[in-house]
Amino acid sequence: MAQGSSDTPREDVRDFLRDRPVVLLTATEAEAAPVLAALGKVEKFLVAKIAFYLGELSPEPSPTTAPAAAGAPAPGAAGAPARVVLAVTGCDKANAAHALTCILENMTPAPRLVVQAGIAGAFTAGPSAPEVGDIVLATHEAYADTGSSSPQGWLSAADLGLPISCLDGVETGGKFPIDAGLVGAAATVIEALDWSGAGRPEAEDAGTAQAPVRTPAVLAGPCVTSSRVTGLGVEAEALAARWGALAESMEGAAAAHVCALYGVPFLEIRGISNLVVDRDRASWQVEQAVAVAGRAAVAVVAALDRLPL
Repeated sequence: MAQGSSDTPREDVRDFLRDRPVVLLTATEAEAAPVLAALGKVEKFLVAKIAFYLGELSPEPSPTTAPAAAGAPAPGAAGAPARVVLAVTGCDKANAAHALTCILENMTPAPRLVVQAGIAGAFTAGPSAPEVGDIVLATHEAYADTGSSSPQGWLSAADLGLPISCLDGVETGGKFPIDAGLVGAAATVIEALDWSGAGRPEAEDAGTAQAPVRTPAVLAGPCVTSSRVTGLGVEAEALAARWGALAESMEGAAAAHVCALYGVPFLEIRGISNLVVDRDRASWQVEQAVAVAGRAAVAVVAALDRLPL
């Protein structure tokens, strides 16, 4: 495994990022582990203290029943391995935006797809609320804590007229849509996975027989991003009502924002580790959420030529 220095020159960054069609982002090394386990020919570099892993992911043959995207290989065909950049950014919006900007400013050509993968907390409102161990695909991302409180209630960035990001002459107000066709295709890939042989990470680590894990539900809907993890049920109810959100994380909107600025397709894949209620850290199932998010992300990247990019 090659190792770059923390002050890798820009010329070297451009060289090792060249011709990498997929960028994967995780906040932590734990969230990166399932992806790293699936990659071959792995090399590691450090740039501004961010760990970048380069590797290849072999494509999976597409099911004969699945429709091929326009210009994609015929069903059942498998192309060349996908050359992947995996960045472990650190938690929170600034780290995610910084790492992704470093990549996109130095990557030639631009990637075909950026995927943010990791854990998230799920809001419990509504009949189709996610459960722990489920997978959520974001259809929109928003900065939930960019705005102002007031005696009249919450004022969003859009309410205040804050210049967050103007795209094609339209101010986003800190809310970023994600391509519906791409989200739908990714959901189809994930739903086709066979989870019957999957095991809980703790059982595998202990060398014991793997306990079966239920097939995760795959849900698509709005998500929000906040630097402050919500730890009060009453606040969770307000956020869910305000944004219509299924889940919250600390990085998603920042990655969606940067991808929108650069015109790069983006997906966010989250495994649900906890319900957003009065904080009970002992009830979180982080390992399970990491495992399902990582497996889902690997499957989507392996199906790259079947996505509508």
